[in-house]
Amino acid sequence: MSDIRCINFGYVVPEDKADEVQSVFNKHSAWMDDFYCESVNGQEHLISSYFTRAPEFINPVDPSEGVTGNVIFTLNERFTSMESIQRHAENAQKNDYFPQFGEILGTYGAAISMGGEIYHSIR
Repeated sequence: MSDIRCINFGYVVPEDKADEVQSVFNKHSAWMDDFYCESVNGQEHLISSYFTRAPEFINPVDPSEGVTGNVIFTLNERFTSMESIQRHAENAQKNDYFPQFGEILGTYGAAISMGGEIYHSIR
């Protein structure tokens, strides 16, 4: 079985707070861009990362029913090992924005997975 592990966070944020929340996530993504730059770490620790933002639909299978007024954010990060996740968490906590990051997680975090195993992947 693969050693690959993931961080996957899902947030449900009121629309009037979404830009504020995204500004903190933008700080985290900028830090990740720098921390995992190709010349320093390559893919030794981080395999891939993507963050998403979407309206929360009343009925996701019929978007014509409208939206709830919330925004759903996901942060998805794939690492080479659990040790790489621990390294990531230890270093991320050193950033000045991290208290806000933790507050957002506590307030809006709806699904929190640290160290998840991939059981199906196409690419």
